[in-house]
Amino acid sequence: MRIFFISDIHGNFCAFQKLIDHVKFDPKKDKLVIGGDMINRGPRSAQMLQWAKEYSNNHPHTIHIIAGNHEEMMIWFMKELSPIWMEFGGDETIESFKKVYGSENGWDIAENYAAWLETLPLIYEDEYAIYTHAGIDIYAEKDNQPRDIIWMNKSDLSQMKKENVNKWANGKLIYRGHNPASAVYKEGQFIHSDLGSGVFENERAALALVEVKKHRYFCCTMDGEVSARPIDYNPEKSIRKL
Repeated sequence: MRIFFISDIHGNFCAFQKLIDHVKFDPKKDKLVIGGDMINRGPRSAQMLQWAKEYSNNHPHTIHIIAGNHEEMMIWFMKELSPIWMEFGGDETIESFKKVYGSENGWDIAENYAAWLETLPLIYEDEYAIYTHAGIDIYAEKDNQPRDIIWMNKSDLSQMKKENVNKWANGKLIYRGHNPASAVYKEGQFIHSDLGSGVFENERAALALVEVKKHRYFCCTMDGEVSARPIDYNPEKSIRKL
């Protein structure tokens, strides 16, 4: 079974579709873990959520969806807990729902999706790796992680002792997104996989589909060009922040 990880799609459903088509992803044979931030900023958030919900429901053993902080903001907004969603792409997401479902139905259907998003797990683990949107709490059990881990930045992770992370993860690598960079790279026990698909003003923004067991990833630029690249194991010299 091939295992793929992708995070921070941010409504770029066309790039996502191009990547899974490129690798000939088959949910009956392959596993896909989506690491959150499926929505906001991009033009097709509704289509992305539609695909994620439908395919994960139809293939619960091979497609696993994790919540990200942009999903959390949508949940807060729909529950009238915080308006912050609209500052980070919520308006584009609502517009995509109106385009797909019509102006009269768009809001109601978006609310139904927000209720589904609230049920998503914060991490996923298989025999090869651990997957999260942003971070982990090494002082909590894997099945009882606090929701604030979806907001953790690299600086938070760097403060953790490597031996404690290794013990918590049982030696497994931890795949994450959340913090954009110019390549997928390894730092300590973490594989950083966000190429900044939500940073539209930057021409280097792209989307990465990581093939876990092959230690490589497929990069799709925002103009649709796909290429295969190795995960960078020497990031100090080559990684540039977006």
